[in-house]
Amino acid sequence: MNAKKVLLTTIGLVAFWFAQADNQDSIKHWSIKNSIISSSEQTSLGNWSAGGFSSFAFSNFYKGFFNYKRNKIQWESSVELAYGMIWQDKTGNGFRDKDNKFQKSDDKIEVNSIFSRKMYRNWNYSALLNLKSQFDEGFKDNNLIVAPFSPMILTSSLGWEYKQKGFSALLSFLTGKTTIVADRRLIGNPIFGFTEQDQTTLFSLGSYIKLYFQKDIFKNINLLAKLDFYYDYNKSSLLDTDISGEVFVNMKISKYLTAFVSFQAIMDKDFNSTLQYKERMGFSIPINF
Repeated sequence: MNAKKVLLTTIGLVAFWFAQADNQDSIKHWSIKNSIISSSEQTSLGNWSAGGFSSFAFSNFYKGFFNYKRNKIQWESSVELAYGMIWQDKTGNGFRDKDNKFQKSDDKIEVNSIFSRKMYRNWNYSALLNLKSQFDEGFKDNNLIVAPFSPMILTSSLGWEYKQKGFSALLSFLTGKTTIVADRRLIGNPIFGFTEQDQTTLFSLGSYIKLYFQKDIFKNINLLAKLDFYYDYNKSSLLDTDISGEVFVNMKISKYLTAFVSFQAIMDKDFNSTLQYKERMGFSIPINF
C-alpha cells in the first residue's frame, strides 16, 4: 500500500474513532453559526472629464461554523464560500456591447474539519481535512488556469493542536496534499506540477503548520487571521515552502450595515514564482443566523 493510501486510511480511521467516541449525541453539544455578507457597487459616467469607465460589481460571501464539543472530544468544521463579479464599460457602448463582459473578482471554496481529543492542558491530538477549490473558470493572458472544482486541493494531516480562546496552532509532520483535476482542458497541465499528459492527480507528503486567530480587537471590530505553511518532503530547500496568509477585518457600523477589509497573500512556487495577493474592501448588509 502506497503512502497516499496509508495516510488517507489512517485519517479516516481516526476521524471515525473520534466521531464514535460518544454515541449519545445531543443538540446541546453543538454550536452552529452562519453569516452571509452581500455587497454591490455601481458607477455611471457620461462625458466625464476625468475619464474612467462605468461599472457594476457585486459579491457574496458565506461563512459557517459547525462545532461539537463534549468531554475530551471536539469536532470543529467551517465552510467559506465567496463569489463576485465586475463589469466595466471599456468600449463606452454599454451592456449591449459583447466586448464588455463580466469578469470574476472573487471565487472561493474552502472547507475545514478538525477532529481533536484532549491530550494535556491546551494540547490536543488532532486530525485535519482541508479542501480548497473554486466555482468558476479563471484565465491568465487568455489561457485557462482554473475551472469549476478543477483543481481541488485536499490537505489531510495527523498531528497536535495547541488551543486557547481565540487562537489555535496545528502542527503536523505527517501531511498529505492531493491536487485533483477533473476538467479535461486542464488534465496534465504543468502549472499543477503534473509531469504526464494524462495526469489528473498529484500527491505529496510533507509537514504542515496552521495558525488561526479570531478576536474582537475593539468594540464592534472583529479580526480574523489565518496563516498556513506546507513543506513538501520532495523539495530540496525550505525556501520552497508553500505559504498562505489571510486577514479579514469586519467593522459593525449599525445593525444593518458593516464595513469590511480583507487581504490574502499566497506564495506557491509550483504555480507562480512571484507573490500572489488579493485585497477587498467595502460596505455590506450582513445576515447572521
